[in-house]
Amino acid sequence: MLAPAGLYAVVILLIIYIIFHRIEKSNHQKRLKSIPLRIWVNGSRGKSSVTRLIAAGLRTDGKRVIAKTTGTSARFIINNNIEEPIIRLGMPNIREQIRIVKKAVEHNPDVLVLECMALRPDLQCTESTEIVKPSAVVITNVRADHLDIMGPTIKDVAKTYISAVPKNCKVFTSETNIFDDFLNGNRKKNIEIFVSKSKGISVDIIENFSYIEHKENVALALDICKYFGVDENVAIKGMHDANPDPGALRKHKIHLSGKEITILYAMAANDPDSTYYIWQSIDKNYPEINLLINCRDDRIDRSFQIADLIKDHLREAEHFILTGTGTGVLARRLYKIIDRKKILNLGGKNPEQVINEVSIFVADKSLIFAIGNTVGYGEKMMEQFLKHRGEQC
Repeated sequence: MLAPAGLYAVVILLIIYIIFHRIEKSNHQKRLKSIPLRIWVNGSRGKSSVTRLIAAGLRTDGKRVIAKTTGTSARFIINNNIEEPIIRLGMPNIREQIRIVKKAVEHNPDVLVLECMALRPDLQCTESTEIVKPSAVVITNVRADHLDIMGPTIKDVAKTYISAVPKNCKVFTSETNIFDDFLNGNRKKNIEIFVSKSKGISVDIIENFSYIEHKENVALALDICKYFGVDENVAIKGMHDANPDPGALRKHKIHLSGKEITILYAMAANDPDSTYYIWQSIDKNYPEINLLINCRDDRIDRSFQIADLIKDHLREAEHFILTGTGTGVLARRLYKIIDRKKILNLGGKNPEQVINEVSIFVADKSLIFAIGNTVGYGEKMMEQFLKHRGEQC
């Protein structure tokens, strides 16, 4: 049992903590109120890209815009060409957004665009309604990803996203009917949903990006910019001039052991729907297409999803190259449907070893379609591949 002096010390510390917390909360609310427009970007795929596109488009109207992404490499974006990496001590935590708001206010912004950090449904609600308190919410799309956290069905994922929207909020999305099941709840919260269509995005607009951007992302960001008063052509120019996200879809020519190889970096699209969407859209006019799948032993669910995707849609690839950790799970599934001679299991090998073995395994002028998990090993492996870069396609 605590002595009186010890008990008093605990009580005093508790009182100090409560006072500090209330002061911090009050200061945070004042900072939020000083930013006229706050846009919170949620969804399954494309959040980082859409965050950048929205910020870039709004800046062209003379607005002071600060953006922050959370994706492949978190960034604090001051303008189209100046950004800083987010330094974290430990695991990501949604309290980081409080620090970002404080930092953003130093730049006296008209607009703050924040990518959602949370996965758990309760934490998404807390981040949205307590920390960001957005003027507008973006739900890029709803895909079959993180079903272990937000599932088990895609309808559950949609419910998670729409439930995190605060009252009296505008919602912008590329999805059409998936939120119809929640109309009554949306009416009670006075939520208005705007659906973007990609039909008006021309090939010329897409080709003027320095990387491979999706029409749906551009259409969504453009509709938000137009809603907040920015001319379409002006917004598009700003988007073209902005830096892409580190995880953006890119195609590179590399040279391995005298062979010219094209590598398409699509690891950021790590759910099956997004991966298949990219697969359908790519040029397949290559002598050989090789599928490189980077695995993680803590994301075995994704390996199961990729195995089903290969079984149903990607079996036409010539070779299947497995890298990272936990590759045995995927290999055992593929052995049941694919000739073992077509499968190269490089699990557990370092990036330099992977490059050497891949250079022997694939043919000249072939395509490597790289999918799976990008964070950590995937990034390091791509850095090694790109040391052999010839030119960006």
